[in-house]
Amino acid sequence: PATPETVAAGRELYDENCALCHGSGGRGDGEGAKDLDPRPGDLMALRQMPMATDGYFFWTVSEGGEALGTDMPTFEDVLTAEERWKIITALRAGLPPNPH
Repeated sequence: PATPETVAAGRELYDENCALCHGSGGRGDGEGAKDLDPRPGDLMALRQMPMATDGYFFWTVSEGGEALGTDMPTFEDVLTAEERWKIITALRAGLPPNPH
């Protein structure tokens, strides 16, 4: 559920695992994105598209970008399923700043 606690936990996990490439605001402009081709996706724009279901985001975070032709690493063995869902919850909430 998108409780404030879940969103905050998801934001923290996003900051630790995703922001380097996707950027703090999810726009694909993180420091680690400079030399990537293709660039990381703009998650804020992507989350508005009909194809970008929660299941799609979960699959992408879990499996990484190989199937999509990107350098995104797989997180299936790095983050638990619950942690991956928390990231998606924070993404759906617009990646609000972490209050910590």
